[in-house]
Amino acid sequence: MLAAAFKGLKARPGVFYLCTTIFLTSVGMGALAPILPLFTESEFLVNRTQVGIAVGLFGISRIFTSLPAGYLTQRYGRRVVLQVGSIISVIGAVMVAFSFSYTWLICWRFISGLGWSVYLTGSSVYLRDVASVDNRARFLSLLEMSILAGQSLGPLLGGYLGDRWGYRIPLHISAVFVALSFLVLQFLVPESRSRISVTSEPHGNETRKESSEAGGDTRERQGLLRLLLSPAFIFVGMFTLMIVANRQGGRFSVLPLYGESKGFTASQLGSFISVTHIPQFFTTMLAGFLSDKFGRKSTIIPAVTLITIGLMLFIFTDNVHKLILSGVLLGLGEGLAGPPSLAFFADIAPPGLEGVTMGLYRTFGGVGSAIGALLLGGVADLAGFVASLVVDAALLICAAIGVMVFVKETLNKEKA
Repeated sequence: MLAAAFKGLKARPGVFYLCTTIFLTSVGMGALAPILPLFTESEFLVNRTQVGIAVGLFGISRIFTSLPAGYLTQRYGRRVVLQVGSIISVIGAVMVAFSFSYTWLICWRFISGLGWSVYLTGSSVYLRDVASVDNRARFLSLLEMSILAGQSLGPLLGGYLGDRWGYRIPLHISAVFVALSFLVLQFLVPESRSRISVTSEPHGNETRKESSEAGGDTRERQGLLRLLLSPAFIFVGMFTLMIVANRQGGRFSVLPLYGESKGFTASQLGSFISVTHIPQFFTTMLAGFLSDKFGRKSTIIPAVTLITIGLMLFIFTDNVHKLILSGVLLGLGEGLAGPPSLAFFADIAPPGLEGVTMGLYRTFGGVGSAIGALLLGGVADLAGFVASLVVDAALLICAAIGVMVFVKETLNKEKA
């Protein structure tokens, strides 16, 4: 599996450099993971719900940008969208590092998230361009693997710097890595979509062209309507929503605060978040292979089972060993959940609406960030950390049941 992934990267150098940019940005974002909740709470003296908002706004921005970004990839090309997203990310990360008030922080976190959302949508479409049906899940899993590799190193770096020099230093380091990512993109990542020539046509063909375009618009509208009403779109979208809600609201917001209340340090919490990403990296790669081999639904039940056990174990965690074990289980589970969901959406994309479909996938993630930040943070404020994690697990289980019961397998249909 790993050899096949590297072979694919070697054959398509643009994919390698794209993954490098995602890795660098993820290191920067990961450096904030163990620090941002603690920084926000100590610097601005806010409650847990407000901490959840500061963490979750980064992902909530997907609601507003993912679909437009998907449309723009179709109209102007993948590289232009990637450049715009990267520039916004750099500006947002720099301004977050100089936060002097809670309002300033959440505003620029939101803007930073806008850029990252645009970038990930463009990246998803880019990877779909270079993949075939038979290796689609594996190629799309490269995106998640690049994020995970960066987020495995970032929290360790952020936690160490936060303990040694204060919570603000990791914010500046984050901005540096995001800026490095932009430089790699600017000079090394080519366009993935073939340019369509726009030479003028003879006047005799104009009527035929206009008629063809009108028919194409009608087919696209019908395709979009069928997509929005399909069980795969609805239930896989809800499952994606809950995976992101668990990550943004649970792992990145509630769990660090809960861990701090248990007496764990910033470095220990950084190690916890990093260790979730290490096994997640390998199960993401495994899930891409299994999804291409046995179907998109093959890893969903194991994924949710592992995440649920990891959340319940965290409730009873009272030492570093249990903390790390909880992180390993959470990482194993989320790694199995990611590629199948992304491949589902790539499979059901109507012709000509690939960018819009991938944008809608990212939009579900944005809604998940909002739910994770507001719902799980709110439950933690009102009923405590334990109740928040129980709600998280229950909603995730319900979303998985919806996919298994109501969604037809898409891989066999395409191969047929």
